[in-house]
Amino acid sequence: MSMRILLCCDKLILGAGMQALLGQHGLEAHTKTSVRSTVAAAKEMTPDAIVVVAPALSIDDTHELAELSGMAKVILLARPDTTPRAFEALRIGVRAVLSLEDPPEELIRMIKTVIEVDAIVAPLTARKALDQLRTEQPPAPAAPPAGALTPREAEVMLLLAQGRSNAEIAEKLSISNTTVRSHVHHVLRKLDAGTRARAVAIAYETGLIDAMERQVERRP
Repeated sequence: MSMRILLCCDKLILGAGMQALLGQHGLEAHTKTSVRSTVAAAKEMTPDAIVVVAPALSIDDTHELAELSGMAKVILLARPDTTPRAFEALRIGVRAVLSLEDPPEELIRMIKTVIEVDAIVAPLTARKALDQLRTEQPPAPAAPPAGALTPREAEVMLLLAQGRSNAEIAEKLSISNTTVRSHVHHVLRKLDAGTRARAVAIAYETGLIDAMERQVERRP
């Protein structure tokens, strides 16, 4: 499947290098150097994903990120010092946040993940910041306890949080795609989430992911 990628990068050399990198992995990429030209290009070419590279936009540019997120799946390459605030971008529709210091292969994997799978992906630094915030502020509305999900549903939820596709989950757990779809349906219903992406967001923000990870670690 051909994937069309739109790059928003105001650094010409960096943009050209990223475009060449994506081309090496079979991704058709076009680079724009401003938000306005990116919006115009997105309307014309309807890309599968838009990769936004700081400082063209940052996590603070919520209006512009929300506008682009309404046109395609957005991946934000943010400054390392801002990645702990990734959930601010994910809440307005950005699908994934990476650090500019992440390896190139992680960008390629993330692009393919957000295009092929209805998922959102938060960096580890954002999860750590969220854990700290939960200890400093009154608790948010609780999600169903980890025990509300069956052990298999918890495994599926953890793999969804990694951005895995149904086929990858089926292979990892040695079950059929049909069974995976059934588990995903049950997870969405129990979390009162309309989409996989929303389920992942709820699981992260309420601490459910952490609780399930601890359960898995305690299993013999």
